[in-house]
Amino acid sequence: MKARIPPFKSIEAFVVAARSLSFTEAASTLHLTVPAVSRRIQTLETELGVALFQRTYRNLKLTEAGETYVSHLKPAIEGLQSASDHIRNRAGRRSVRISLPASLAANWLVPRLHRFRAEHEDINFELESSNGATDFDEGSVDLAIWLGTGNWPGVRAERLLDVEACPVCGAGLLASDAGLRTAGDVLRFPLLGIMHQQDLWSEWLRSAGIRGPERVSHAFDNFHLLYRAAASGLGIALGIDVIVRPYLDNGQLVLPFNRWCKLTKGYYVVGRSADWTRRPVSTFRQWLMTEAEADKP
Repeated sequence: MKARIPPFKSIEAFVVAARSLSFTEAASTLHLTVPAVSRRIQTLETELGVALFQRTYRNLKLTEAGETYVSHLKPAIEGLQSASDHIRNRAGRRSVRISLPASLAANWLVPRLHRFRAEHEDINFELESSNGATDFDEGSVDLAIWLGTGNWPGVRAERLLDVEACPVCGAGLLASDAGLRTAGDVLRFPLLGIMHQQDLWSEWLRSAGIRGPERVSHAFDNFHLLYRAAASGLGIALGIDVIVRPYLDNGQLVLPFNRWCKLTKGYYVVGRSADWTRRPVSTFRQWLMTEAEADKP
């Protein structure tokens, strides 16, 4: 029985690094980080049971085994590249994959995508829902939208949407005359929050001048579950304007009082620096910024 073929992404990283004798240049070519390239090549060396590079502080050199291996791989890689380019040219289309929270996709992005399609018929887009940070080292995602302060190592980020927040609850809770009339009353009820984003409540309470033993009673991993829980009467959630509006419009949620606060965190477009100006990634990124700018009052 023949041994299995090593992972193709490791073979690709090896061939690209062998051409330039530089992990840094290989990382730039493959739109990866240098550690990601190094890990892929180490995986290949483990699979083959032989060192492919001689690594020193300043230089990178192919071993004898590496020289032999790359001489056999180059024609295969070039053939794959040629075949792929031929199919791409025949299709005449391009694509971009975006990772973002499902709630933001459904309530903000998707309703706008028809405008992108009308302006850029030659670009396909794929949406991938994610409630956490995207691993750009895997190379499967071109852009992401994250909620935070914009300080993430190893990626480039541009603020897309400011975030305003106000407590929301189910209509039944408000109609029960449960004593929810002022901002200070929220501490008398269970607070509902988002996992890993529970500081949002802290900032809103500070902005409203409320001091007390704040504590999120129940946490959820996405805003849709959070707002469904609030609508069912489980407690009070913090409504994020760009996401909660549909729930307010259809009456699932109500504002017990109108006390909005602009939060420090916002939604950011995030990506690899190497992709920032590469079409069609840059085209979609710039379109996102234009849409967000149009939303501002």
